[in-house]
Order: sequence, then structure tokens, then C-alpha cells
Amino acid sequence: MTASTPPVLVLNAISKQFGDIRANRDVNWTLQAGRIYALLGENGAGKSTLMSILAGRYQPDSGTLQLKGRAVRFHSPAQALALGIGMVYQRFMLVEPLTVVENILLRGGRIRPRRARETRCIRNLAEHYGLAVKPEAKVRDLSMGERQRVEILKLLHRQADILILDEPTAVLTHAEIDSLFAVLQRLKAEGKTIIFITHKLEEVLTVADDIAVMRRGRMVSQLAADRVQSRHDLARLMVGREVILNVDKPPVTIGEPVLSTDGLSGPAGTARPAFQHIRFDVRRGEIFTITGVAGNGQEDLVAALTGLAPLAGGAITFSDRTYTASQWARRPTSGMAYIPEDRDRTGAIGAFSLVENFMLTRLGTFARSFLVNRRGAEQATVDAMARFSIRGSGIQGQAGHLSGGNLQKLILARELSRRPDLLIAEQPTQGLDVQATEEVWQALLKQRETSAVLMVTGDLKEALSLSDRIAVMFRGRILDIVSAREAADIDRIKLLMAGLGEH
Repeated sequence: MTASTPPVLVLNAISKQFGDIRANRDVNWTLQAGRIYALLGENGAGKSTLMSILAGRYQPDSGTLQLKGRAVRFHSPAQALALGIGMVYQRFMLVEPLTVVENILLRGGRIRPRRARETRCIRNLAEHYGLAVKPEAKVRDLSMGERQRVEILKLLHRQADILILDEPTAVLTHAEIDSLFAVLQRLKAEGKTIIFITHKLEEVLTVADDIAVMRRGRMVSQLAADRVQSRHDLARLMVGREVILNVDKPPVTIGEPVLSTDGLSGPAGTARPAFQHIRFDVRRGEIFTITGVAGNGQEDLVAALTGLAPLAGGAITFSDRTYTASQWARRPTSGMAYIPEDRDRTGAIGAFSLVENFMLTRLGTFARSFLVNRRGAEQATVDAMARFSIRGSGIQGQAGHLSGGNLQKLILARELSRRPDLLIAEQPTQGLDVQATEEVWQALLKQRETSAVLMVTGDLKEALSLSDRIAVMFRGRILDIVSAREAADIDRIKLLMAGLGEH
């Protein structure tokens, strides 16, 4: 690629505002064909808004886009894709009961007539790019890695030349990550342009040709990846200061079990259980972590433990009282707090204000009979925002306008303010930048001084950094539980996550 080669995409002074929040401020960016670009920035830096403009979900308030030398303005994702720009979102846009082929041929809610020629075309496309997936398979039967391949195939089948991948490795095994990176190199070799959004800095140094950094809505740095020496340099570029990426875990005296499970299976009412024979305990003073690749039963287990789904069998002892599977859903809700994986849908209500969201799980504190202590709730929200460095437009602003990191910190502050005996934290830093991750990690470690913490994460670095004990889950079963000291053998944990190495 020579300096005289015309760019494939040029962003000129792109700005976008939501209410009082300026998500993008005069962003300029020039991209060449046949390059892999890593787009970095803290939560709330404006990355998602900018990519949504490129993918046609939003229109800029000002500024212009030039695609292959021609001014363009997208009014829908379909229009952007028709001109060669497509995005694979963190939450896959697939219809689970349909097959791979049917999902790829789906247009506007209708499936184009399926022809043997198109099935062959999709199979050939998959083989050509190393995107191994069976065209006839139902999406609901696929792993997360296979579903991601279907999303990429959808874009390639529609001849996308610019592919935007939002946190693509968050749900993948280590082998699947290596496979994805090989696919990206293949796409790059054929002249495709890849924009790769990630908070995993080591991946940037592995796969990117160029790095763009956003901070508070502005593009603050663009440089070649070979000019960056370490992930510490990247972290400093992102947040404008030195960031400690290794957490200090002070020793804490381990107490008695707060939660014990005995032979759990579930959820109830399903022909095939998502989890079975689950036995573990979580003690006061420890972070007990369940890890595994997404889709191996962890989500269903958390739903059952938090009362969002019924148990089929087994027993749970919580705060010295034992409950059968049928009794567990009717237990008192005090003493347990929950930070859900899906902060946007389960953890908060975007249309509600920050103070209203802070009250969601604390009505018993701020409401007596029909009276609500609004002033007390407002002060508690102000205090939480100060304590957890939550940036927003004020406590009356909508939660939906917060960045992912600030929304996660609001939920964390709310749940910790309940002073629980047990905190369940599900994927607590998924999609968060390094600074927000650091702050959440410190809060979880602090909480273990007074509570039991049950963490569920697919991030092996997070598990090894925070945990006292780690349980590895595969196909609905816990294969082994190891202490953090033993977990220093990372290769063994990886084997267990892949279903190998069981005692």
C-alpha cells in the first residue's frame, strides 16, 4: 500500500449529540483498504456512536463521509451495507430457530427463496475464508464462535468491503480467537478494511496494523501499531494517564460458607438441562469464580441462583437456611445483590433517570408505604456518583445516555450500597475500558472483605487476577475447582474450558 493510494473511507469533522451529551466532536479519520484498524477508547469515548454512524444506525449532526472518493450519507444499516459497510455487533442479530443459510438470506423479515446454488455459494464462501460452519445447522445449536462466523458470512455474502467488529473476542475460546485473527488476515489480504473495537490491549498488538484512539468524543491519536511498544503505552493513550493493569489482591481471612449448592440442575421445564450436578460453596472473604466459554450453562445457572429461572432439582443453603429447588424462588431477597451481564436490559431501565435506577432494587430503603423518600434517594445517588467517579449529565439524566462503563458503575454502586452477604457479579467488566475495569476490580476486591463474592466471567485474565478459587464449567457441569495459586497453570485452565484435562 503506497502513500498515493486513495483512501477507501474518509470521515470529516463528524459530530453527534444526544441531549446534553456530545458523543462525537469533529472526528476526522482516514482509512485505507487492506488494513486492520483497532479503535480504542474509554467507555463513553464515542466509539460506538461513531461506528453506528458508519453502519447507518445514526446520522451525524454535522460533518461528511466519503466512501471511495464519493460523498455518502446513510439513512439505514441496509443502505450502508448495500454500499459495502457492515457491522458485527456484540449481541448477534440472528434468528435462532432458523438455519445458517436462512439467516444469511434473511432480508427485511423475509427469507429469499432458498436455492441449491446459494447454499453452495455460502459453503464455498465459508471454506474460502476459513469460517467453518454447516449451512444446514440451526443457529440455536451453534457455539458462540460459530454464530459469529455466521454474522461475518452475512456481511461477506452481501459483498461488504468494510467490516466493523465490536468486541469480537468477548465470547470466544482462545482457539476461536486465533481462528478469528487468521480470518481477519485473510480478509485483509483480499483488500478488505477491518475496524476492530476492543478493550483487550494485547489483542491490538497482535492483530492491528493501525491504531486510532478516542477520548471524550474526539479522535486524539492515530498511529501505526508498530510504533507502540506495550499495552501500558496503549492504556496511557486511552485514558491520558498511567494505568495499573495488574491488581493488588490483599489477603483476607476466609470465613464460613454464605452460599452452598448441592446437586443443582435446571432450569425446570426444559427437556435437556442446561446445568446439572452443580456443587460448590462461596465463603465470606473470598471471590469464588465460575469460568468457561459462553454457552456452557453459566448464564442459566446464574438465572436460577438469582431467582430469575426455576431450578429443577437440588438444594441451596443460604445464610444458614436450606431451601429445596422449589422453595428457592420464594426465599427472602435480602442479603443477596446481583450485577447482571446485560446491564442495558436487566440491570437498568434506560428511559429512567439515574436516581430512579438507583432506587430499583432499593425500594425498601427509600419507600415506606406509599411515601417515597425522594430526597434521600437523590442524595444517595449523588454520593454514589462521587464515590465511583460516575460521569453523566446529573442524577436526573436518563441512564440510557450513560456510557457502558458509567452505567456498570452505577449498577455496582447501587448493589454494593445494599450491603449484601453475597454479591453475584456476572461478566462484571465485559466491554469496559481499562480504567473502568480497574475501578470495578478494586470495588469487588474491597467487597470481599465483608461479603462472599460469586463472580461469573469468561475472561481468564480477570478470573486469575481476582479469584481465590476458580470453578471451570463445561457443558453444564463443573469439571474442577482449583485455588488461585494452582490456577497459575493457565494452560490447564484453558484445557478445562475446552472440556479437556478433567480429573
